[in-house]
Amino acid sequence: MNFELIADRTRYLKENPKGVSEMCRIMEDMRNESLKKGIQEEKKMTVFRMLEAGKYMLEDIANISGLSLEEVNQLKAERNV
Repeated sequence: MNFELIADRTRYLKENPKGVSEMCRIMEDMRNESLKKGIQEEKKMTVFRMLEAGKYMLEDIANISGLSLEEVNQLKAERNV
């Protein structure tokens, strides 16, 4: 590496037990954040499909999707715009 500071930090994260532990924690946090975002996105898509079907009351959509009624109303407004 051209930059000594980056090389030192990389060596720390790859070779030092504390650095490896730190990197593992960071990667785990990133994975958990990504999972949460994916679950939220799937809930939104479920709400959109249920709204398009036109068979469900908003309260039922909120109950089934696990979102609040306010969130369902926001998604409905977003979809209608």
